[in-house]
Amino acid sequence: MNARVFYDHCQYKYQPKTDCWRNYRQFRLESLDGKTRQWLLNESSLTQRLIKASNQNFRVEVVSQRWQRPTLSEAQSLNVSPHRAALIREVLLMCNDQPWVFARSVIPANTLTGRYRCLKNLQERPLGQWLFNDKTMRRHSFQIARIAKSSHILPPQFRGQQLLWGRRSKFELSGKPLLVCEIFLPSFIPDNDLL
Repeated sequence: MNARVFYDHCQYKYQPKTDCWRNYRQFRLESLDGKTRQWLLNESSLTQRLIKASNQNFRVEVVSQRWQRPTLSEAQSLNVSPHRAALIREVLLMCNDQPWVFARSVIPANTLTGRYRCLKNLQERPLGQWLFNDKTMRRHSFQIARIAKSSHILPPQFRGQQLLWGRRSKFELSGKPLLVCEIFLPSFIPDNDLL
């Protein structure tokens, strides 16, 4: 393991430095090929782009949805207590029956009030479509990370593979925050002409 690690107080595990989320301006993204950079930094709906890239052969597969404590990094990004449980939804965004993106959403309890209570019951509906249809939605700047092979944030079946690119951003719906993390999996292979 890389000697440079940080302690995640909420998950009580060490993580490699590669899992540190940083503002995208802190990465040397010029070394990335154009396709990767386009997908990482595009501010439009990832769901809509995946639907287009897969010729409508898109679906959401729920991995888990439960109340648990966010990681320290997630809590800091949302400006909430790391000791308070949040609704954490993990899904695979499937394109052409392949898992292209692993998405992890952290929704504080205070966000799930009023008309946003329905976010608890999305099931196989994509959160992205809901977010981008809300006229009050505000998105903050992207944070980018290289996700380590052994990262606890990944489902077990995706650990032990190559380093993966991930991005996350904080959203606000009528001023209520939630955090969406999207990790591009090894099977992510959209055509260049669909950027």
